[in-house]
Amino acid sequence: MPIFSTRTDYVLIMLVGLARKKSFWSLKTLSQEYHLPYRYISRLAVYLKTAGFLKSREGVQGGYMLAKSPKNIKVIDVVEIFEGEFACTRCSKTHGNCPNEKFCGMRGSWLKMQNQLAGILWKFSIADFK
Repeated sequence: MPIFSTRTDYVLIMLVGLARKKSFWSLKTLSQEYHLPYRYISRLAVYLKTAGFLKSREGVQGGYMLAKSPKNIKVIDVVEIFEGEFACTRCSKTHGNCPNEKFCGMRGSWLKMQNQLAGILWKFSIADFK
């Protein structure tokens, strides 16, 4: 059972690839190098640029590059942009009481687990994947 969507997986691969390159890189080359669908990552690059993770340049030496240091791009920030607020289950995502809480009683345990996982994701940055 994957925790993150394919979209988030591709975004993380893109960011790590660009961190390794350390210069402007065409999405066409990046898609070939990492076996990612070009049209799909082209759309994702727009989101990443809008979110301030990427910068772009047109022309022969153009392409995309990280807009900030890989150390400053936290995995949790990327996940929350593409997945929404990090949550293990639907009941741990709601800010009120879970409607099934008195029957199932698992919400408290899920919240503890979610907090620990979020803490781990907060500790990791793109630089940790190099």
